[in-house]
Amino acid sequence: MSASGSCNSAPEGYTPARRTPTDSSYYDLGGVPWKQKDPSAQTWIYAREVRAQQAKAPEQLPGRAKYPSVYYNSEELPLSSPGAPTAKDPEKRQWIHQPVIPGQTTQYRPVKGNRPEGIRTFYTEGDRRTYDVGYHDPSVKTRKGDNGGFSLATYVPAVRR
Repeated sequence: MSASGSCNSAPEGYTPARRTPTDSSYYDLGGVPWKQKDPSAQTWIYAREVRAQQAKAPEQLPGRAKYPSVYYNSEELPLSSPGAPTAKDPEKRQWIHQPVIPGQTTQYRPVKGNRPEGIRTFYTEGDRRTYDVGYHDPSVKTRKGDNGGFSLATYVPAVRR
């Protein structure tokens, strides 16, 4: 336990172990813990968990829910899906982004006190089968100039034994 009394705090200078190749494919979050305030949180997510959650993601944006929500790709990530034209400017594109959570196969559901944390899938409305996985990266600036824009996760295929 740290001096602040939190058992979730990692010792100063601690770096979470990187995922080693296994017989399971996964997405590498570039060493960034998926829980922003827990430096000892895992820095990867199993691809099977992402696939299961994405298969249940809404094809269309819901009316008033916070997630999934519109994503305008201000970081100019090389997304696999084409995006859809925005209503105001058909030259601009928009995607849907949806939280995904390590350790579960059910879709993220907002519950009071249940933050989605940092991993998202990005896809075009009407086609949830083509998606990318990204994460809030403290080294990337947002449109407003804050830290915590998105970076794409790296897919790491399974190593067959």
